[in-house]
Amino acid sequence: MKKIILFTVLSALALTGCNEDKFLEEKALDFNSASNSYNTKADFDAAVTELYFLTREEFYTTYDRTTDLSKVADMWITADPLQSNVTADFSPSGAIAKFYWDENYKLIAQANTVISRLASATGLTDEQKKEFEAKGRFFRALGYRTLVLLYGDVPLQTEEVTTPKTDYTRESKDKVWAQVIEDLEFAVANLPEINAVRDGEISKPAANMLLSEVYLATGANDKAASAASAVINNPNLALMTQRFGSQAKEDGDVFYDLFRPNNQNRASGNTEGIWVIQFETNVEGGGNNTSHFFWNPGSFWGERFFAPQVDKFQIIAPNGTNIQLFNWPIGDMTGGRGIGTHYAVDHLYRGIWEDDFDDMRNSEYNWPRRFKIHRPDAMKDFPELAAALADGYFDLENPRLPEGYSMTTGFDGGVAATTQLPNRFMCGYSTKMTTPFHHPDAQYQNKATYQLAGTGGKTYADQYFFRLAEAYLLRAEAYVKQNKNAEAAADINVLRTRAQGKPVTADQMNIDFILDERLRELVCEEKRRLTLARTGKLAERIKKYNPYFSAQYSADKKDYDAHFDLFPIPLSAIQANKDGVLEQNPGY
Repeated sequence: MKKIILFTVLSALALTGCNEDKFLEEKALDFNSASNSYNTKADFDAAVTELYFLTREEFYTTYDRTTDLSKVADMWITADPLQSNVTADFSPSGAIAKFYWDENYKLIAQANTVISRLASATGLTDEQKKEFEAKGRFFRALGYRTLVLLYGDVPLQTEEVTTPKTDYTRESKDKVWAQVIEDLEFAVANLPEINAVRDGEISKPAANMLLSEVYLATGANDKAASAASAVINNPNLALMTQRFGSQAKEDGDVFYDLFRPNNQNRASGNTEGIWVIQFETNVEGGGNNTSHFFWNPGSFWGERFFAPQVDKFQIIAPNGTNIQLFNWPIGDMTGGRGIGTHYAVDHLYRGIWEDDFDDMRNSEYNWPRRFKIHRPDAMKDFPELAAALADGYFDLENPRLPEGYSMTTGFDGGVAATTQLPNRFMCGYSTKMTTPFHHPDAQYQNKATYQLAGTGGKTYADQYFFRLAEAYLLRAEAYVKQNKNAEAAADINVLRTRAQGKPVTADQMNIDFILDERLRELVCEEKRRLTLARTGKLAERIKKYNPYFSAQYSADKKDYDAHFDLFPIPLSAIQANKDGVLEQNPGY
């Protein structure tokens, strides 16, 4: 009887069989895996956090890539002449081409994962799903915006890739832009309002800012103006016009206040910041760390790159003695631990201010050109020099050197630095990149003299990705392109009024004027190469304003050519795409 029962059971099992795939499938019961990590709100919050991290990594915290999108433009000379090699910088096998390709496709891949996993998530409401999709689509649009402006036609992928794919092809810019616009219009409709999100999070106005920019890139100028207007007219936003924040009782002005530590977020009373990249100091995940030097992940090294290294600057007496007036690094208006690898071209330093040098954005607090001398005793044996500099300051615009005295800025990498001002060791600079007199306490070697430790060079303030002032500039650009110059001038004058500058007129309005106004307002904030690429002005303005990219100064003796307006498709991507063809950009 027992044999009959056993045979019956075995027969039943044999007849019904089993699903081997289901039977062998591993179930993650006590740890997160790809199969169970996208279900709850907490899961998707964690996934979106990675999108913020990747954005910060691309634009701010990768040390040797931090300045790529501003230095090859119409603003900065990079270190000393005879060091530029455009051909090497833009090689298909070089670091620049590979970095921005890889970083943006990482951002897009993560965004696609968030979007694709929402359909199967049972722990979210329908409203939560819409909001997370809006966040994913915002960041996907951001990635493709950057890729198109840097590379032109690029592969378009809008779904999560779960198996190896090696047959990509480049899609037309028009098709990619259409996807970007679709994503951003969805984001505008479904992201929360700015007063409903935490500091550092994207919101409806952030999506409208990016959408306005993309509309401009595609010629939809009326829509660009409308998107910018939605930001400008938002009741939760307003330009800051009065002193505020952490240093409101110290010397300065309201434009200076915008960039002081702890002043960027809405929690500080700032109604101008729209999307602020967070760099809390010595907080886990916050980025800035006062105890590490090179390659510290998470830090923004703006001070190091954009402020001068003043100790290299010396006065040469008639008898040949070198007189050093400044110590370094000092956390005052001389620029902290800057090394001046990027200093202003003449157009940025003087040209854009010629008609109104007293514009607040060019004030001694925002563009210092007059530095307090640290070592007055160094002049004790040179009474005529001491008398000339008796006020205790060295003024770049009026050096006041007695007859027979000259200037040197030492040596840089074995190459004699230029004695013309400005140069990397003695230059005016944007204090957006520094925190004068307010570095973190742990950063001071001697706080009484503001002597900094060797770990300095970072910018200890949150960074604006979008600020309300730019919405006026975007709308003014849209108006100029529609021949509405009076309306454009009115928008520019809103910013001029805050800066206590001279008003402009309709007949001054053109794209180049708007680009100059963006320099006055957004220097060190905007990713300048992307702006010039969007407006079709990159090669023109580089050739006109940046001598660093002329054959006279370049190591490869080549001028900047218009084909460099697009990065090359990285060789690594072409080689990995073994079953498809990624055609290289012209000229490479």
